[in-house]
Amino acid sequence: MPSRRGSGAGRSPVPDRGIRLLLDEHYPRWLAAELVAGGIDTQAVIERDDLRGSTDTAVLRAAATETRVVVTEDVSTFAIAMAAVPEHSGVIFCHHARFPRTRPGLVRLGHSLIRLAHEQPAGLGNPGFVWWLSP
Repeated sequence: MPSRRGSGAGRSPVPDRGIRLLLDEHYPRWLAAELVAGGIDTQAVIERDDLRGSTDTAVLRAAATETRVVVTEDVSTFAIAMAAVPEHSGVIFCHHARFPRTRPGLVRLGHSLIRLAHEQPAGLGNPGFVWWLSP
């Protein structure tokens, strides 16, 4: 599925490559499936035997190896992980008040991630990239 790439303020065209996401363990399988249906290569930690129950550092290290951007709401623990894995492929933080782990909140999160994937901010995918997602 071809994607729209935004070119507004703070955004730049990205070469024809899609963002690859890894949803942290607190996000459900169905959200990953919705993102895949929306054209985004997405995996959920909860679905992966090699990552389920792992430390945030192990999750970020695996994501870096796979060139995936981690989606999480765990700011304090991922700050520690980012210090341990500075060459990660990116972390997208989602504040729990904006995206509560209710069905409507997670649907809103999915829509925001799809929009982000199609209107990628400058620097997305560069080592050490960090982004605060907004609805």
